[in-house]
Amino acid sequence: MTATNPFPVTNPGADVGEQLAYLMGETGGVVESSVTTFKLKVFHTRAFPWDDVFKHLLYRGFKVAVTSHKADLFVEAQK
Repeated sequence: MTATNPFPVTNPGADVGEQLAYLMGETGGVVESSVTTFKLKVFHTRAFPWDDVFKHLLYRGFKVAVTSHKADLFVEAQK
């Protein structure tokens, strides 16, 4: 029996960190990245592409959480 991936990813071998950096542009940045963990800092909350970033992470099987530290917002994703 073959295992199927329920997440609709067009290129599963692509570098997720580079794609996230491209999506966020100047509205956010990658603070921490590894194969199973990402921590993104939001620089501009109104211009940040929330939906695109969340879809990108959720479709690849990450659990996504939004946290705050003082006045800064962070998007944390873990597999």
